[in-house]
Amino acid sequence: MSRKELETVLDYILNRADDAEFEVLLKACERRKRDKSMLGKIGGLGPSESARRAAADIQGQMGYSLDGIRSMVKDFVGDIIRKNAPEIGEDELRALLEAYVPDPAKAEARAREAGTARSPLPPEAILKMAEQFIEYSEGAMAPSRQRELWEEMPRWQDAYWQAFPPEVKLLVKAYLEGKLSVEEYGKAIVSILEL
Repeated sequence: MSRKELETVLDYILNRADDAEFEVLLKACERRKRDKSMLGKIGGLGPSESARRAAADIQGQMGYSLDGIRSMVKDFVGDIIRKNAPEIGEDELRALLEAYVPDPAKAEARAREAGTARSPLPPEAILKMAEQFIEYSEGAMAPSRQRELWEEMPRWQDAYWQAFPPEVKLLVKAYLEGKLSVEEYGKAIVSILEL
């Protein structure tokens, strides 16, 4: 940003913004600060670089392959299912795990057989949608942003939830229930979405 642009922005904020506009600016600044803080907690990097580094760290430190990472996620999901539904049998658990954390090769083969794509949304979009869903669920979303989303799509929360892949639903739910920290959630979602 040039000095002239900065002066124009500051002039608008300090001299011309009405109360409603000033409130929107404050909320935007708070969100920016929170986003930077959240990114700082997952290594200070954007989602793509954070995911690449996390995967490299895991592979380097523990010698995991992508199958090893998938196995780790599958174990994590299995633990969550067992804690929330201890009465579930092993066959049912295997079926749920296959649905929630499918083998990529098998999922692609099934999608080809059914003539459907794995997901119509790019991973970056799913990540942004999950961020907005969590922000709204925690009561941290600015009212102006809520209005925008409701105007674009009246039942956006339901539409987002339906669009989330099963493993993303599981992570979002676990995070909102306090079962995952910000760091754990951040690392897990970028890994699952392969960002």
